[in-house]
Amino acid sequence: MTDAQITINRDGTGSVIVDGETTTIAASGAAEARREATAHIAKHAAELGRPVPAIATENGRSWPLLIGTDGAVTPRPQDDAAAARPSTVSAPSVEIPDAQADLDVTRSRSVTGQPAPSWEQPANDPIISEVPGAQDDLEATRPRAIATEPPAAPRPSAPAPQIPSPAVDHSSAVDELHTIREVQSDVHSSAAPTQQNESQHAPVVDPPAAADAVDADPRWADISQQPATHGFRGTLNGVGLKLAPTDEELAERRESLRQEIAREEEARRADEQLAQEEAARETRRAIRDRAAAEKDRAERAIIQTPFEEPKKVIIANHKGGQGKTTVTYGIGATAGRIRGGDVIAWDANETQGNLGFRAKKAPTARSVVDLLEEAADDFTTVEGSKRATLARFTRSQGDNLFTVLASDESRDRQDLVDADAFEKVHEILGRFYSLILIDTGNNHRVSHFKAALEAADQLVIPVSAGADGAHAAEAMLDSFESLGHSDLVEGAVVLLNDSATRRGDATGIAAKFEQRVRAIIPIPFDPSLDSGDEIDFDALQPSTRAAFQEATAAIADGLAKRN
Repeated sequence: MTDAQITINRDGTGSVIVDGETTTIAASGAAEARREATAHIAKHAAELGRPVPAIATENGRSWPLLIGTDGAVTPRPQDDAAAARPSTVSAPSVEIPDAQADLDVTRSRSVTGQPAPSWEQPANDPIISEVPGAQDDLEATRPRAIATEPPAAPRPSAPAPQIPSPAVDHSSAVDELHTIREVQSDVHSSAAPTQQNESQHAPVVDPPAAADAVDADPRWADISQQPATHGFRGTLNGVGLKLAPTDEELAERRESLRQEIAREEEARRADEQLAQEEAARETRRAIRDRAAAEKDRAERAIIQTPFEEPKKVIIANHKGGQGKTTVTYGIGATAGRIRGGDVIAWDANETQGNLGFRAKKAPTARSVVDLLEEAADDFTTVEGSKRATLARFTRSQGDNLFTVLASDESRDRQDLVDADAFEKVHEILGRFYSLILIDTGNNHRVSHFKAALEAADQLVIPVSAGADGAHAAEAMLDSFESLGHSDLVEGAVVLLNDSATRRGDATGIAAKFEQRVRAIIPIPFDPSLDSGDEIDFDALQPSTRAAFQEATAAIADGLAKRN
């Protein structure tokens, strides 16, 4: 197997060749480059299941190494023949376990004059002459290293060869001193009689350092190889040369890339947080949507409750301008659409009511008075009791699937609908509709209002934002209780109509009724209702339609309990 090749430059760049495959190294310094190269070959050794021989070249000098599967680095003799060359110094052989290889390497160093194979110690320390006592230690150690090998048999025909004194390479003298001291330490520790296991004799090599974010970034390989742009080298490159950058410029590039990586990581985390927040919002929105859908299904189911007999709902407040007509229309359209028809809204105002004006117009402007005058007798017989006959006097509201019976618009027939007339009309409507909404007037002393109150199954009280409307509603409830209708008061539904012009204390108004009625439901302000024109239910805001549905469900719930 061909030795792995490691090449390290002073600036931390280099390469590793293993089985013909080259890996580029770009580290912050030579020491870090050595660790990367060692870790790379150790990984290959682990895959093979055995140590890998390698030749490390740095600054023109080479070290033969053996790199284990765990990253342990041990030196190898550079020249087996030189390692086996006999010595002229006669000395007793010393059997020291696990130290002979290190001594052979040291002897090879002394003979060849090459740098010692202590590759982990770079040869860039001060020259040996500048280290106090270094030369004496070196000279004292060399004979010991030579004396440890077995004596060679003398040749009879020639004197024993003399080992030449190696020339000291000042640029690597400190490397040599460090290597010899390491060998001395290994020799002394190995010679001591101990019961240590073999793992204690293995060379200690620092584990590979954690990868720098810059080194892990694929852009660094290209950035580090770009020609110099700063200083004198950058100037020369400007005229056509391709000089490598200095260590200082490489450090600047490394720091610049590190900052860019940090910014990218910060942006990534921000995007991730934004995505998490958006997911949380989507989750909350989904929860709200599910809750709204469940509420919608529950309300629709209540509104669709079948009634065993016609149910009458009166919408009342002593004071005008409280929204009785818009509430009547909104509840009628909601109930009609969800129940599929079977709903009629009757404007039982003692004078000219507004429901006929706010509702969708009919080809003819017939009213409740016309019904009494022209067709009341028809409904006294089975043959005459036809819905088609009643339809001539009512106004269909199209897609809203409910019908309006308007009050008369002529002042000449004012107050024509008395208590007896109310009973007659009420009886006719009950033949064809199961839900009858009665929009009352403001005079609660007239006979037909008292008749409506007696017939009512459910009371709805519209209240505007002003305090005067709430006061009138309270007085009305007191009156109803005095007349023996406490059950209607306790089961009543109060609808708080918001206004664009009157900003009352909705909370305070609600507090006046919360102990007296069954439900209090706010109806938000809607420009389509505030205009006073014909009501287009589809033009209402979703929140307004939702409020009418909630109100209609509360009304239907009260009626279902009286079934």
